[in-house]
Amino acid sequence: MVYTINSADNRYYDFVLNPDNYRRKDFSKTFAITIDIFSKTVYIALIGDFFSYDVNCAVIDGEILTVMQNDTLTQLNVLTGELLTHKHVECFGSNIGLYKVKSGYIIHGEVEILMLNENFDVIWRFSGNDIFISSSDKTSFELCESSIKLYDFNDECYEIDFNGKSII
Repeated sequence: MVYTINSADNRYYDFVLNPDNYRRKDFSKTFAITIDIFSKTVYIALIGDFFSYDVNCAVIDGEILTVMQNDTLTQLNVLTGELLTHKHVECFGSNIGLYKVKSGYIIHGEVEILMLNENFDVIWRFSGNDIFISSSDKTSFELCESSIKLYDFNDECYEIDFNGKSII
């Protein structure tokens, strides 16, 4: 979406969040978030890293929204616009997806898979021989009930448990 920081020409948002203080000419990307919650529609603009993927990047739990913009996790209350947490996660490569699991969050990264606790602290990391992007028609990342199945660019298969240990 086209969004210009500090421009009067932007569409209306209930909340505009720029936690890393990007400026007008900075290389940034804005996520336009629309949430229907409790019979109300909330419009949020979240400004972050240009290299952010906008698919599988957010988790909502009640009125708490967690959004991943590449290596940054932002958590906010969608009803008040209050910024609850904003944390950079040290990782290699770009991050592709954020998933809520029982004991925290899983990040599907280009180079590594990360398990984070509820405070976004890294619990474990898993890397393969190449990037976790499939060069074939196979799904490169699949979150299963008791494991995570992965394919890398060389079509090598991995399966890990939720402790980051290899199953196959």
